[in-house]
Amino acid sequence: MNYKTLCLSLPVLLLFSGCSGGSSKEAVVKPAQYTADIRRTSFGIPHIKGNSEGDVGFGVGYAYAEDNLCALADEVVTVNGERSRYFGPDGSRAGYSSTNLETDYFYRLINDEASLKQSWDAQPEEIRQLVLGYVAGYNQYLQQTGVANLPGDCKGGAWVRALNERDLLRLMRRYAVEGSSGQFVPAVVSATPPGAPPAAMRKASGTEPNVLSAEYWRRLHSKTGSNAVAFGKDLTDNGHGMLLGNSHFPWKGSLRFYQLHLTIPGKMDVMGASLAGLPLVNMGFNQNLAWSHTVNTSSHFTLHRLQLDAKDPTRYVVDGQSKQMNKRSVTVDVRQPDGTLKSQSRDFYGTEFGMLVVVPGVAAWDRSNAYALGDANLNNHRLIVQWYAMGRAATLADFRKSIESVLGLPWVNTLAADKDGQALFTAATAVPNVSPARQAACVAADDQALASQGFFILDGSRAACAWGVEKDVPQVGIFAAASLPALMRSDYVQNSNDSAWLTNPAAPLTGYPNIVSRQDYEQSGRTRLGISQLRLNGERMSLAKLQQMVLNNRVYIAEQVMDDLLRICSGPACTRLSAWDRTANLNANMGYVYFTGMWDRLRGQPVWKVPFNPADPVNTPRGLNVDDPDVAAAVRMALAQAVNDAEAKGWTMDKKWGDIQVAVRGAKKIPIHGGDDIYGVYNAINSTDIGGGLRDVTDGTSYLQAITFDKNGPVAQAILSYSQSSQSSSPYYADQTERFSNKAWIAQPYTEAQITADPNYQTRRITLP
Repeated sequence: MNYKTLCLSLPVLLLFSGCSGGSSKEAVVKPAQYTADIRRTSFGIPHIKGNSEGDVGFGVGYAYAEDNLCALADEVVTVNGERSRYFGPDGSRAGYSSTNLETDYFYRLINDEASLKQSWDAQPEEIRQLVLGYVAGYNQYLQQTGVANLPGDCKGGAWVRALNERDLLRLMRRYAVEGSSGQFVPAVVSATPPGAPPAAMRKASGTEPNVLSAEYWRRLHSKTGSNAVAFGKDLTDNGHGMLLGNSHFPWKGSLRFYQLHLTIPGKMDVMGASLAGLPLVNMGFNQNLAWSHTVNTSSHFTLHRLQLDAKDPTRYVVDGQSKQMNKRSVTVDVRQPDGTLKSQSRDFYGTEFGMLVVVPGVAAWDRSNAYALGDANLNNHRLIVQWYAMGRAATLADFRKSIESVLGLPWVNTLAADKDGQALFTAATAVPNVSPARQAACVAADDQALASQGFFILDGSRAACAWGVEKDVPQVGIFAAASLPALMRSDYVQNSNDSAWLTNPAAPLTGYPNIVSRQDYEQSGRTRLGISQLRLNGERMSLAKLQQMVLNNRVYIAEQVMDDLLRICSGPACTRLSAWDRTANLNANMGYVYFTGMWDRLRGQPVWKVPFNPADPVNTPRGLNVDDPDVAAAVRMALAQAVNDAEAKGWTMDKKWGDIQVAVRGAKKIPIHGGDDIYGVYNAINSTDIGGGLRDVTDGTSYLQAITFDKNGPVAQAILSYSQSSQSSSPYYADQTERFSNKAWIAQPYTEAQITADPNYQTRRITLP
């Protein structure tokens, strides 16, 4: 069922002025009149006003191109499967290890013509107009500027071109699968039948976990995770709702957020942040409510173990019947060392259960078995519809209905608060329908341990082991919202990328299928710290306290073990550890570096004094069992190695954390506070060594928002940690990064009076005749 059919029965019908799906023919941008006002306030935030979705989309596309055209153009090359054509086969895009050639094959495979047509046909007319307007705005800026006059690496680039609506559909599909098959690129590309020439593949590093391991997804969530808390009237100082959104996303590449404010008078007035190429707000606020997202732990994919026909490894057996796999040939143009192009082709195989994959050590393709990857988000064409409906919701009830009816969110929880003082958590996303009964019947005994962690290998020899089917869902094979976790409270709801279980410990969310939400497992340090900080002891939360809470940079794991560590610690390094304030602030001494280096070596070992107890999940595990001689020896050795590593990098004992971790902005080295989430730092920041004793930030806290309400509407403070523009020539390239370094929040101008009163207010009207 596509959204055009579904929309007439949705409770969110009134969010759309017309729910027609339009023609099924491929859309063409017709000459149209677009007019948009782009009013910029301090830090380059565009407030875009238009009389229609097309006008607003036009303004967003133009403004985004002004600030980030090169970044979007690069991602368009990616989703079209053309990186090998322009950049050669062996490189990789920022933040990803897959080679250009692997990436090209994958996106050519999933962004095929039939899927693009299906996606476009599923869009209501308002969404089509948003997309077409965005394309027109981007193209107008590119035409006016000229490729030869663009900044940075894309100046004169042969790979920079005008967009069409299909480019944005490809990009939408790329975002949809980021939390599922998008992580299986090497696994998809390496899947070849026994006896066939093996695909040319990069070799994974020895320290890289496989995609079907908990550690792989922990690392992913440390890069694309988040914290969020929604407070209700029982805990806020003003009796209104209050929201904290702390997204942890890459600082480079296509997953950078962009702040914007979109207004269609009488129809939409929403402000917040969005990913590249999306003509709407992914998270933010309107007049009556505010929301944020956290990456959830639901699995959005499964594997099916196929029983192969003994006569042919490209045939498989279901209920005793031999079936031929589907085969598709994909061709990619590859730039050669001499600059010429050469076409490369290879075959990919699929079944009704999904596309074939190979995961070394877990899922091989041999003469007996093969594995098919099913992705619930490959047919989720509802992302833009979903965020459009959320941004226009007038009440929290309407907001919740839109999420539960559209079911278009791909892999994120939603936390929201409204002006009336209600707080909402929902984990309604596209999740394969694998009930506990189906898990018991279709997952082999040897695979149940994987299933308990959310990784499902189902029996592909039985049709009964396909995903279940429920009524009233927009997509066959996913759970209905009624089967997914949700909680409405007047005190608080929270999430830091653990499951829905402890959304509020006073009302645990339990009893869900493993594929949806687990319970009774050890929580991350961020989750434990977040919940601990919400124990207000009779006090009420203010916006100022909320802002301090998210950026206090407490190192929660250190708080659990430092007292025991210091009992067995002596020498100069231990003097630093004793004096360390147990934070990752800029002025934290080398104790932070020594501790984190030590913990990197101890994490996962049986060193806890009090082990995890599911009856006390917030307070356990804790303490170092240094009374055990073996543990004490392991701790001393880990600490000594950490000190040696620091000295080898040139970090003397008088260094501060702000001397080491920086954001490189041209010649500037901006000190950045925060630390890796494995140490329980709420303000999660990851960085990598760049030489010279420095570490450059790669990902972590990105769009940070703290919002409440008064009688006039939203009161919002925010910071975009890496700033609005990725272009070094822009005045908005480093300004907010310096504010983030100083923990200097920025008031968000929302009303007309606030916008026009901004000291850096400027306005421009753009039109397309």
